[in-house]
Amino acid sequence: MNPEVSLNYGETTTAMMFYTPNSLIWGDIVHNEEILPSRILVGVTIPEFISVYDAKMIFSEPNFISKPVFHSEIHIPAQKILGYHLMPPMEDQIDYDITEPNRKMAPLTVYLGTFKIQGSLRISEITTVKSNLEVTKANFTTLYDLKISHSHKKEMKQIRSNMGYFRIRENLFAV
Repeated sequence: MNPEVSLNYGETTTAMMFYTPNSLIWGDIVHNEEILPSRILVGVTIPEFISVYDAKMIFSEPNFISKPVFHSEIHIPAQKILGYHLMPPMEDQIDYDITEPNRKMAPLTVYLGTFKIQGSLRISEITTVKSNLEVTKANFTTLYDLKISHSHKKEMKQIRSNMGYFRIRENLFAV
């Protein structure tokens, strides 16, 4: 963690990954110990910027992925974040009851810039992915059991995460 950043009482850090239209940024965020870090953009009080410390960033273009660029801090406008998840191998606490009846996991692929995210969307047994996306009022939807790869760079190692959040009105969703 950047030595210039001091934690206040009740704060901690968590390693996370953030996807923007043309970059992937990873590093530590500071948050209240009582708050799940993965809920940072789906709560009631959403910050204007997400500050990432000991940050690494790659620019992602269709035929080019840059070498990582290092910064002690990167401040990302929250509106530019298209998706995010905890840094593997950390795993999120699952946010649903596995015994809940009449629910299914629908396979779904999200195209986020040049990244391809394969996962599952938890929906009602009587609905479709399309109708779920159309009626939801939230900015982000949750996908589970993620496999993340670069669409054009097969040599880039696949990223796996148990769950992540993706902006509904800014990404492409494929069944």
